[in-house]
Amino acid sequence: MSDPSCSLPETLARLRALIAERGLREEAVFDVSELSRAAVLDEAEVRALLAGEEPHDDGSGEEAVKERVRNRLARVYRAYLDTSRVSFADGIRTVAARLDISEMWARQLVKGVKVPSVGHLSQLAEFFAVDLHFFTDPAHDSLNRVLRPLLRELRQEDPVAELMSEHGLAGISFRGLAPERRAMLAGVIKAVLEPEK
Repeated sequence: MSDPSCSLPETLARLRALIAERGLREEAVFDVSELSRAAVLDEAEVRALLAGEEPHDDGSGEEAVKERVRNRLARVYRAYLDTSRVSFADGIRTVAARLDISEMWARQLVKGVKVPSVGHLSQLAEFFAVDLHFFTDPAHDSLNRVLRPLLRELRQEDPVAELMSEHGLAGISFRGLAPERRAMLAGVIKAVLEPEK
């Protein structure tokens, strides 16, 4: 299980280690356009974060957070229009009805002109099927949230790596050990570590 408090650099290091261990291509695992879509970040931001660069929106002050909320709401609304194939006006009507607000106010929200209230932000997160923190978290946290399930998925494919993570093991050398043997070893380790009943 991946550590939910793991930072983006730690998540990336763990993913890159698994990618190298399995002989995978990093470009295949880190599909920038898919990561951009899932995190609702620009592809340039995703590339920069994957390269270890500091994002431009890392401010934590009130104005920086408001700016993130406005930008992310506008982006997620554009993504909603693309995936649901509704017109801008129909989307505005839907958002306005969902939030019980005027269409004019809904338009200002989804264009990134105004900042929604906390209550409306919660409703918007539910409507767009995103985590509430999606709107306020810095870009590196948004990308990290998208990468964590990928890390869990890659670890689940390797029972030994999963056990090592669960029990805090730093490393085991498996020079030349076939995947079947790794799975067998994982079973033995699990049996030894499980409490007796």
